[in-house]
Amino acid sequence: MTRFFFDYRSHGQSLYDYRGHEFRSPQAAIDFAGAIVEDLKNSLDKGWIGWCIEVRNAAGVRFSALPVN
Repeated sequence: MTRFFFDYRSHGQSLYDYRGHEFRSPQAAIDFAGAIVEDLKNSLDKGWIGWCIEVRNAAGVRFSALPVN
């Protein structure tokens, strides 16, 4: 299991995930980020439009950046 972190990023703003979650593969973490994106898209607060969810490992390697649009 590998720990992945899910940072919320927008122009000039970042919300960092300091705890992370463990997944068996990068693809499983990316799929989880996709579920977060879909939840944000369908939320009543449209303030998340234009943000993205970045998936990183503990070394800081970015695996994906999924936009909320």
